[in-house]
Amino acid sequence: MNKYENFWDIGPHSPLPVEHTFHAFVRGYGGSVISDALPGNPDFKNADYSFKENGVFGELKEVETEFLNQKGAKKKFGIMMEKLREECPDWESTLKEGNFYPEWFKSELIRLFRPGITRILKKANTQIKETKKHFHAPEAYGVLFFVNDGFTGVPPNLVQDIACDALLHSYSSIDCFVYMTLNRYIEISNSNEPQLIWSPNYSNRAEVSFVEFIDNLGRKWFDFLEEKIGNFTSRHESDNRDVLHGSKAIILPK
Repeated sequence: MNKYENFWDIGPHSPLPVEHTFHAFVRGYGGSVISDALPGNPDFKNADYSFKENGVFGELKEVETEFLNQKGAKKKFGIMMEKLREECPDWESTLKEGNFYPEWFKSELIRLFRPGITRILKKANTQIKETKKHFHAPEAYGVLFFVNDGFTGVPPNLVQDIACDALLHSYSSIDCFVYMTLNRYIEISNSNEPQLIWSPNYSNRAEVSFVEFIDNLGRKWFDFLEEKIGNFTSRHESDNRDVLHGSKAIILPK
């Protein structure tokens, strides 16, 4: 139970289909869905979106299931939790008070979930790379829209850390990783408002114009969502990635 009064008075909006919703957004805000212009069976693995005027290709990936469902992951996670309970009997209460997991636990979590996240990065990187080649646009930027409505086992900031670490060393066709939620609200430390997230992270290749494009796209995304689900109680922008530290997915009782 959240310690803030009236944390959620009305509950979440009715779920929106991620791909259909984001396709509609892109079409209405200056981009195009690449498959609309391609034949039925293209001879390359295409990305989802083109923002031609801005020199940007984008790929949408929706995470719908827990990576813990993968073979062996649940067992490893159980062993980690056993160790955590033995070493930190009060870990649940300290977590609720805003403290973080022990460093060893965070490291093990990252090691456990990295393969699932990097598989997504690898596939998106290939699609963006082949799309740039097909359209003879080698200098175009690539952005991965990572919509996480189902993967609740790891806090948002750790998912970002895993992706950003991978992007430092590989996947050179992805210049921006946007962590998003659409149907899954996030609890932010010291806030009594459930949040939907648009959190971009950039490679060192990203120039100011590209960053401004992504920031403006994020603002338009939330304008679009307000048309769909009604006005938000508030909207916040910050350049500080630490704002997601201590955040967690809100899991409603069934």
